[in-house]
Amino acid sequence: MIYELKNNRTGEAADRLTTVKIKKDGNIVTFFFHAENTQYYCPYDYYNGIHSAGDACEILIGTDPERKVYYEMEISANGQLMLAKMTNGGLDENGDPKLDVGFVDVSFFKGDYAKTENGYDCSFSFDLSDINTGDGEVYFNAYRLDTDGGKTPQHLYALNPTVYHWFHMPDKFLWLKDYV
Repeated sequence: MIYELKNNRTGEAADRLTTVKIKKDGNIVTFFFHAENTQYYCPYDYYNGIHSAGDACEILIGTDPERKVYYEMEISANGQLMLAKMTNGGLDENGDPKLDVGFVDVSFFKGDYAKTENGYDCSFSFDLSDINTGDGEVYFNAYRLDTDGGKTPQHLYALNPTVYHWFHMPDKFLWLKDYV
């Protein structure tokens, strides 16, 4: 099934089409994104830069029963990968997530990327046994960031919107088993 991402801040329909299809074959899971209307902005040309400074598609995924530890996987709008193990320490005094970011030197996921006439297609593929953040069920959420060529504020889209200016809201994670 193909799912359409919504405006992350409002939960309403997105102004830029972004879809995600999720496929599971044995223990291998693949997320296929289609993102339209982008300027392909990415300030980084290397593996593991913080792509959220530019245009990217990403998933947050984990198995920690408390939903505090999870992976962030990104593909930028120029095809670069980023993988980090995140530890979410709750919210700070401003209501923003307190995150400990641990970049992973060697990615366990494979990424594929191609420009389209009006955007890009990308995918993430990985073995579920590599999501070693705890002994619970697999949870996730799928996102897209777009910056209008590096401008802020960013356009944020989500499969399950956080209705906030962040993606890292564990109460908005979904059960993978409900989407494959």
